[in-house]
Amino acid sequence: MEMKVVNFFLTVAELGSFSAAADHLYISQSSLSKQIIALEKELGVTLFDRSKRSIALTEAGKTFRKHAYQINEEYKVMLTNLKEYKRAPSLSIVAIPVIAQYGITSYIAQFQSTYPNIQLVMEEREASTILPALSAHQFDLAFIRNNYLDMMHYELLEVNSDKFVVALSTKHHLAARTSISLPELTNENFIMFDKGTIVHELAVEACRKAGFEPRNFYASLRVESILGLVASQSGVALIMEKNFQYHKHPDVIAIPLVEIIESKIVLAYPKEKKLSAQANNFWEFIRDYPR
Repeated sequence: MEMKVVNFFLTVAELGSFSAAADHLYISQSSLSKQIIALEKELGVTLFDRSKRSIALTEAGKTFRKHAYQINEEYKVMLTNLKEYKRAPSLSIVAIPVIAQYGITSYIAQFQSTYPNIQLVMEEREASTILPALSAHQFDLAFIRNNYLDMMHYELLEVNSDKFVVALSTKHHLAARTSISLPELTNENFIMFDKGTIVHELAVEACRKAGFEPRNFYASLRVESILGLVASQSGVALIMEKNFQYHKHPDVIAIPLVEIIESKIVLAYPKEKKLSAQANNFWEFIRDYPR
């Protein structure tokens, strides 16, 4: 039994919905359902009554929930206590792949210079996998976008902020504009970031609020691919301004949006988690770092 699956079960039990739990955990509902079904097979019992519109814990599920809470809490305490016995103080941080664009690399370098005795390990992951890993205590801290984060469950420290702009080919008929409103892009092809990324969700949500469904021509995780297709006049893209500035393309221009759609990069950790001395040092370092 994996700890992440125990956490998945507790989240479903708390929220009373597979779809709500999947959104909270940033994983697909089908993947979450498969994990819970596998857990039920492993335990040999049915944990959730799925016969009605809203799911409910079975009697076996209620019994397992008591043990799951205890297991989860003991696991957190164990991880914190064991850190004291490692050869060198360690700190593990996960980040969405934007640390260079938002100046986080310079923060890391300065921290390592200030605390050379702390063994720092960083890993980049897509946003959809970060929160489950953070909740399962695979990492101490995370750099992630604040959009859709539950403020009740996470401590957040703002690191940087950004907003959407429209990326257009320099030959596009709107390229000379000083600003563009989203409804003007209704009939455009959209070059988008992949599903599962916060930027994708923000872009789709913004278009829907503007009254249309974006016509997704192509999706990619690579900014270079997105800007290359925009340059070829295959479509337009909604992209974060600082991300665009970092990956400038000579044949692509960024036009401000009339609608302000913001995203903040934050350092985060679950509120119920007690930070190690190393993680607390990093938190305070980022908090006090001059910007």
